[in-house]
Amino acid sequence: MSVTVVEKTVFDYGGKTLISLAEDNNLLCVANKNGMTKILKTNNPEEEPEVIEIVKDLTSIRGSGIANFIITTSKGDAFNYCFTEPKESLIYRSALPLRDSAVVHSGKMCVLGGDDLELTIVDLGSDSDNTKATIKTDEQISQLSYTPKTNILAVSTINGVVSFYSMTSTKPNKVHELPGYIPENAYNATIQDKLLNQVLDEGDDSDSDLDNNLDEEKITDPEFCEENRISTRAAWHPNGLYFALPCKDSTIKIFTINDYSLIKTVSNLSHLNSKFIDLQFDTVHGNYLAAIDLENKLTVWNWQTSQIHYTHQFKQKITNIIWKANASKNDMDIILGTWSGAVLTVQSVAESLNLTEPLASRESSSLKPKSKNGLFVDSDSELENALESRSGENHVNDMAEESNGEENENDNDAADSGTLFSDVNENESKRKYHFDDEEDFIDDDDGAGYVTNAKKLNNATYNDKHSYRRNNAVNFVQDRSSHFHYRPISPGATPFGSTDRRYLTMNTIGYVSTVRNSEQNSITVSFFDIGKFSEYHFEDVFGYDVCYLNEIGTLFAQSKTGQLQYRPHDSTHSNWTKLIPLSKDERITSIAATPKLIIVGTSLGYVRIFNEFAVPLAIEKMSPIVALTAHEYKIFSVHFSQFHGVSYSLFEQTPSASKYYQRECSLPISLPSFSLNIDEEFDTNFEKFNPMGIRSLFFSIYGDPCIFGADGVLLVLNKWRSSLQSRWVPVLDSSMEIWKMAGGKENNDVHVWPLGLSYDTLNCILVKGKHIWPEFPLPLPSEMEIRIPILVKAQLLQEHKERLQKEEDAFHDESDEEQKVEKEIVVPVNMAAEEELLRSKILSTLLTDTLENDGELYGNEQDILASLNGAYDKSLLRLFAVACSEQNAARALSLARELKQDKALTAAAKISERAEMMALMKKVNDIREARFEEQMNNI
Repeated sequence: MSVTVVEKTVFDYGGKTLISLAEDNNLLCVANKNGMTKILKTNNPEEEPEVIEIVKDLTSIRGSGIANFIITTSKGDAFNYCFTEPKESLIYRSALPLRDSAVVHSGKMCVLGGDDLELTIVDLGSDSDNTKATIKTDEQISQLSYTPKTNILAVSTINGVVSFYSMTSTKPNKVHELPGYIPENAYNATIQDKLLNQVLDEGDDSDSDLDNNLDEEKITDPEFCEENRISTRAAWHPNGLYFALPCKDSTIKIFTINDYSLIKTVSNLSHLNSKFIDLQFDTVHGNYLAAIDLENKLTVWNWQTSQIHYTHQFKQKITNIIWKANASKNDMDIILGTWSGAVLTVQSVAESLNLTEPLASRESSSLKPKSKNGLFVDSDSELENALESRSGENHVNDMAEESNGEENENDNDAADSGTLFSDVNENESKRKYHFDDEEDFIDDDDGAGYVTNAKKLNNATYNDKHSYRRNNAVNFVQDRSSHFHYRPISPGATPFGSTDRRYLTMNTIGYVSTVRNSEQNSITVSFFDIGKFSEYHFEDVFGYDVCYLNEIGTLFAQSKTGQLQYRPHDSTHSNWTKLIPLSKDERITSIAATPKLIIVGTSLGYVRIFNEFAVPLAIEKMSPIVALTAHEYKIFSVHFSQFHGVSYSLFEQTPSASKYYQRECSLPISLPSFSLNIDEEFDTNFEKFNPMGIRSLFFSIYGDPCIFGADGVLLVLNKWRSSLQSRWVPVLDSSMEIWKMAGGKENNDVHVWPLGLSYDTLNCILVKGKHIWPEFPLPLPSEMEIRIPILVKAQLLQEHKERLQKEEDAFHDESDEEQKVEKEIVVPVNMAAEEELLRSKILSTLLTDTLENDGELYGNEQDILASLNGAYDKSLLRLFAVACSEQNAARALSLARELKQDKALTAAAKISERAEMMALMKKVNDIREARFEEQMNNI
């Protein structure tokens, strides 16, 4: 492999030139300080570049997607440029200079930082107020860097501190800080006298012949100085698990994000006193680390072996560097920007093959498997070997993806051109294995339609498919039930959709996300309470697709291979792995974990229970498991069989005994495939990932089983300790609540994603957009008070319109009529009283059952029960007053009999007296006296 250096002059007039590469490697943006940008097509270098006028005095440029770039300036402006239209938009303006930017969340947002002591999050998709969040910093920001694999933003400040922020939620959370490594370097903004500059320029012109003979360029730009060239930016490894820092001792130190500890130091012995301008890991496998120092010497290390792979001394002054992968030649180039308007390319500087093992794998490579079918595995190497051997026995077929080479036809000519960008993007037969690929479980061998087959449905339209469903409903349901394919389901899990990341699980404690890479996945465990827990990351080489998160640790499983892994949140407990035996075509469908129990369910109905140290406690076979959750020693399982439909079991497994409360009883939820009224978004997207349509299942804080299905209704199991008295109670219809908040308008762009139930409040994520599941970044959790679904939309809408009409007549204000219609619907008093009556009764029953069997859990249950009884009587009194106003004595008397407190009966007597219903008042007093006598007799 021969390495060649090619120089291409982009701007004849010179000047500071920065470069940035689009995500697809097809567009290279070359931006000049003097306000000009050229867009070079790397796959067609002979084509004339597109020239765009931009702002002057740029400080950074970052690619956003395949056709957008973010540019910041020393004047404090940030622009988003689109080069396909082309157009520009001012996304943010600061009073002080902006120094750097980072594009986050797949180009949806960007982070800006500069001299104003603020870290600003800007929404790139919003047309109005773009600013999403602002975070104060202790010092001025010098540079930023972001890794999408683990959603971590590294912020370098001028005092030599690197701060790390988790970007998994809407507002970044600071997770760690590394002081004392990078140089303490402030930007030099001193502007020299223009006359002095002209004199210096004239002096340089007089000796131009001499300068042309020198090996190095002369830069007269007053911005050109060491302070403005030194890099303090963290360079991220492509898997997001490692990062490198340009240190003040002229070395490069590599850290791991597991505990932010130092694992490697590399340096160039011939340049020990020269600080760095820029450094980058290669973007393919991260085997190589390239850095350019102040002496303009490029050094490329194989960082895992600390060996120098390539060096080159440039006469040009370098601004920044980027890696570019050439898929056709299996090698990589390094492109460099300069202070003289030229772009340099070091062609074929390194191979893009994965020549070395990941560091984590090499550390455990010395451990060999003890047994081919051993249950306990002590290392990643042993586990991988065991999985490989068992994978062949179980005939697990992994999906192999091949890279798409749509633009190869135009690349053959470029291969022989020998110009600056002479790479060829041809098909690369590189296999990528994903255990959790969404299409891998289902084979549509009978054409029933439960899988989206590209060949069969390529020309079919949405209306065609749904017309088929309507006209053949009976056959469709029969086909679906007889060919149901079990998929792994975790509480709150989401599909990949059109991105490379998804949430493995989500609850009130936090959420676990995974990013799908070419070789392995990266998993991040995040928490809502950042003061109690710390976010952590690790490399997932096995493709875990089932997960459960509790307050002690996280349990992972690979549904096809049967591998389990438990990772505690703290370092006081050790990790463990275990292999579960699986029969042919058997899959792990769900798992659950409490501080005391580990539960694993499969598609053949096997339920295996272990203690927290993986010691087996029990095994049982029942109907096929589709979902699991657990609380302390209680286990809630959901089953599905084509013969018995959807059912559930509720049992308790203690170390000494087991007890069933409910055994495979009917569960009143419907599968999306059996319902012809499910909205199209749910039907076409989420059902493929989760055929059951269960968004989440969990226990409430008082230990009552809850399930949130495809219809958006939250069900709570009441009286579950008695099989004859148990019943599922709907306590919230999320679509009704969204409809009320939207002013009675059908809003299909807002959805509720459940997290957990705290007494009378559903903790949830309000999702806005076309998908029903939350995407990245995760919005902040919201609370939705439970409301029993007994209201009629038509009546509410009619009352709402009449109320608005009365307000308009009262104020004689016909303006903003449309805004009034969009006001949240207010439930009339009589309807609200009926709902509150039923809600307080249900909550009181749930809490009373807990107190009678488990006693007080939090110490305030008696006070809550008293307030519920008071709310129950108040709602009855409101309905009693309405009945009296309508002179309906029989209805009023029936309501009075339901009152629980003596003071409520006294109030009912006064209400009937004011309504001049003396006979009713006498009957109410008789009820009061009869209860008093009964109490006296019981003493």
